[in-house]
Amino acid sequence: MVINTKFQAMRFHFLFIFGIFFLACPDPATDSDLSPISNQQFTYHQDVNQLYYGVEVEGRYETQALSQVKINWYAITRNNVPDTLILYDDGTNGDILMGDGFYGLKITNDSTTIQNRLGDDSGYVYLDYLAVYGTETVIVLDSFRIGNLIPRIVSISAPDTIVRPSDATVSLHLISAEVFDADGLETIKMVGFSSYHVDGDSMMNNGNYLYLHDDGSNVVLYEPDFTSGDLIQGDGIYSFRIPVYGTGFSDPSFQTKPGSFLWRFLTQDQSNEYSKVIEHAIFIQ
Repeated sequence: MVINTKFQAMRFHFLFIFGIFFLACPDPATDSDLSPISNQQFTYHQDVNQLYYGVEVEGRYETQALSQVKINWYAITRNNVPDTLILYDDGTNGDILMGDGFYGLKITNDSTTIQNRLGDDSGYVYLDYLAVYGTETVIVLDSFRIGNLIPRIVSISAPDTIVRPSDATVSLHLISAEVFDADGLETIKMVGFSSYHVDGDSMMNNGNYLYLHDDGSNVVLYEPDFTSGDLIQGDGIYSFRIPVYGTGFSDPSFQTKPGSFLWRFLTQDQSNEYSKVIEHAIFIQ
């Protein structure tokens, strides 16, 4: 195998969330007119946990016809034994257009597909693009920077059923969500949930989120002394005590609607990226 080291140009790219493509900008020092490999792309689709690779490759190189395009995938360090993956130009396996000279592959980021998986990692990912021409192989070493990682909700703590008081009193019910962000809990901007009334096919609270807090109940949210009910500040568990009004109240402003609800939890980070929505079914009677 012949490796053309003059094409081993390192390129660095920012990786964003939810399917934004990243193009490898040619290095001014690289003789791109002679290289059969160009336009390298990599995307980490965090929302569906998939990896996409793409590259444009010439059909011939130094009189030999192209026979195969593949990558060596190292993930976060070149010390790993690489996964060798075939790229396609037949409109399948993540390739978009058949026969356009652009080779692609989309795979699931799990152990059933590759050994070098991405997890809660930051920094760079490393891969080699290989174009095989008969007896010769051209290789381009490349890397992409992993940018902001989307936050996620680890778990929800909420009752499945709430019984309203039978008089004109209010009961408080602690709702909590544990969250995680690989970039640090300090990057969490918001944790909350919306409430959808299944029976009435409508959103509660005008569709606005009910916000949870990780303040250790050290902040008075409503006068004179109402706090979130959160236990430990800064532990990544966000909480709020929701009020449930008893059936003895006649004022519509102080009535809790009964029925089946879907509470939809999510979190947002400082880069305005959202986690996946986690749903919790609850019945209020």
